[in-house]
Amino acid sequence: MYSDYERFDQVIKTIDGLIDVQSVEPLEMKDAAVRELALVKLSPGEPATKPEIMHYIDTFRGNIVDVSPSTLTVEVSGDPDKINAFIKLARSFGLSEVVRTGAVALSREMSSAEVSA
Repeated sequence: MYSDYERFDQVIKTIDGLIDVQSVEPLEMKDAAVRELALVKLSPGEPATKPEIMHYIDTFRGNIVDVSPSTLTVEVSGDPDKINAFIKLARSFGLSEVVRTGAVALSREMSSAEVSA
């Protein structure tokens, strides 16, 4: 049976072995800039609801990337909690599809301890 460290180490080795991966390193959330991208397809129905949808898209700093007579595809990026909140809200506007990148991160140049000192 593997310990948590051994499993973590095995995951790191597996990911690091992928062709497109340049490097893998563990990061603390507080010391990293973490973002995720989601494409959310909505089928809003009546045009009367569209101004409200536009308000929410603007609030979440989303971008409309595709429009058809019956659907609207929105790109939203940010921390995973922001993406989850947008998806939850989108359910009331005819959410039909969601794709997500998963979280990606880069270490910050200054740790949170250095900033508060």
